[in-house]
Order: sequence, then structure tokens, then C-alpha cells
Amino acid sequence: MISPCPVRGKSLANKEEAPGKPPRFTKSGRAGTEFGMVEFKRVSYVFGSSWALKDVSFTLEKGGFLFLTGHSGAGKTTLLRLLYAGLPLHRGRATVAGFELHKLRRRHVPELRRRVSVVFQDFKILPQRTVFENVALALEVRGVTRQHMERRVRAIVRALGLESKSYTRCAHLSGGEQQRVAIARSMVVNPKLILADEPTGNLDADLTTDLMNIFKQFHSYGATVIMATHNRTILNMVPDAHILHLEQGQVAETTLPVEQDEPHTEGLL
Repeated sequence: MISPCPVRGKSLANKEEAPGKPPRFTKSGRAGTEFGMVEFKRVSYVFGSSWALKDVSFTLEKGGFLFLTGHSGAGKTTLLRLLYAGLPLHRGRATVAGFELHKLRRRHVPELRRRVSVVFQDFKILPQRTVFENVALALEVRGVTRQHMERRVRAIVRALGLESKSYTRCAHLSGGEQQRVAIARSMVVNPKLILADEPTGNLDADLTTDLMNIFKQFHSYGATVIMATHNRTILNMVPDAHILHLEQGQVAETTLPVEQDEPHTEGLL
């Protein structure tokens, strides 16, 4: 659970943002006007008779970093699933990495997922395959040549400190190592957008810090990152990130990055 704690920067739920106007998250922390990597306009999703999301609107600029916060059941995972077309968009309009989700046909979903990578909390790796084979799988399904695939996999495995485990079956790895394999498989394709659903949820503090540094590294290379989390500690690990807080499927608060000449303010995450 996320409890009241200091929030970096200014909430958009104040006088600076007109009521009802969706937040536009830009790298400068200012309201922007240019088309973003992600744009949601009054997106809603219903499971049976329950609203998982209701009238969610926001824009995230290319190269931005956004945390999704909120209690369990607030709608974070549903929002992420919509972003990679894991769920169909029936209400509202959304654009992700240049694809209009409200018009997206099933045959174009693989094209979207070539630009969007997902890191799941439960890893979703193949335990009986080696580290190298798990990471290479993401390139194999894209038809990448063997030579290019080997070069890319070796580079990403080395960058994540897994080189000595390249030919170890994933079933024999620790939880932290398995999570790094999952991240490597997502990053090896050079995605435009990285989605992470509670990626540090099962890790201790040291491993959490290490993995957040990995996400920050790829963000510094230009990737856009959207991360759902319950862990308020990691919010301060990315000082230029934005925060979108959900309550019962609705946007309850949005927070801009801290500016150097501003003190911290109090708020709810």
C-alpha cells in the first residue's frame, strides 16, 4: 500500500492546470502541446459491471518516465495491458508509439509490440532454457539474423551482469537474476516504449536499487518508460519522473518532477 508521503514537485491537480484538462507530461515538466509517445483521451475499461478504468486522459512525451501509483485494484495493470494491446480498447481514444489503439486491427498488434516491450512481475521466462536462449527469443520471433542476434544478446547480457550465466538454465538462477533476464529480453529489441508492471515487487532493497539503475540507464538512451509500482521508495530514485496516481480506475492526482529552485511539497501518492 502507498501511504501519505512527501511528493516531488507540483501536483497538476491545482490552479496551474484547469479542471478537466488532461495532464501532458513533458521532459521539462511543463505542460506541452506536441504529440507524445502515449496519448489517452477519456479511456475507460469495464470488467463485467465493474469499472477498471474510467475517463483516463493523459499524454506522455517521447523519452519520458512515468510512474503509475495506486492501491491494488486501482487500474494500473489494466492501463498497462491496454498500452500493449493485451486488452482491446472499446471506450475512448489512445495512441501508443504511433498506433491508434481504438482503430488497431488484430493483424497489426505484432507491429505495435515490436515497438513496445513489457517487463512482468512474474518474469514469464522459460525456466528450462538458458539465459542466452531466453533473451534471444525476443529477436528470433522478429526474424533477426543469427549474426546480429548473437551480437545483440551478448551485449545486453554483458550490460546486465549476466555474462557468466549465459549458458545456465534459468531455473537455476536467483530471483534477482531471473528478473534481469526478463529485463534483458525486453531491452534487447531496442523498444521505443518500456512497460514495467511492479518489476521490483519481489526483490529486496539492494536488488531494487540495481534494477532501477538499469531502467534509468535505458531511459537515458532515449527509451520512454512507464512503470507501475506500490513501492514509494523507488519514486525518488528517478527525480525527473512524473507520477500518475489512480484511485478506483480514475486519475486522482498527477505530479511533476521537482525543479531545482522549489522545495518539496506534501501530498498523497
